[in-house]
Amino acid sequence: MHIRRTVTATAALSAALLSAALLGAAPATAAATGAIHPGADDSGCLWWNDGGELDVRLVNIPEPVVAGQWATFTYRVINTYDEPVDSLLTLADITAYDTADGSDVPLTAQWRADGAWTPLDATGWYDWFGTTDPLEPGESATARVRIKVTADAPDGTLGTAAIGAARTTGGQCERTITDLEFAVATAS
Repeated sequence: MHIRRTVTATAALSAALLSAALLGAAPATAAATGAIHPGADDSGCLWWNDGGELDVRLVNIPEPVVAGQWATFTYRVINTYDEPVDSLLTLADITAYDTADGSDVPLTAQWRADGAWTPLDATGWYDWFGTTDPLEPGESATARVRIKVTADAPDGTLGTAAIGAARTTGGQCERTITDLEFAVATAS
């Protein structure tokens, strides 16, 4: 799933700064941190509901991301339900595009799993990449993520991220998706 916005470069950069600032702030309600492990299996999802209440964000994403350099930040999901969850499925689809013509700009996205950087590759309609530990209400799970936009990215490149999580209960899967844009500065 690639997120594409049709906006002018100036408006897009302003929106990106605001989106990143809002999503990068750490919420006051996050309690103990659990882990996210490889393997997200949504095969038990017979029905999907997009009314999820989870808090999903990228924390400390650099503003701007500099083309040709690794940018490392944190993916965080908080259990905002009133009851514990056995696990949550986690999602991340991070891309970049040229605002002048809408063409894709090469970007490498990875997450830290089992002590190694692992690609966040497209695995279907959504890029489900992991599963959280059990979480009590207010607890969070995190994963380290890093991205690198190609060094020859043109001026006006924007990054986009669709991040999310899903709770599965007896065939019903309730997902929360958050979209954001971030500015990409050309390499010096």
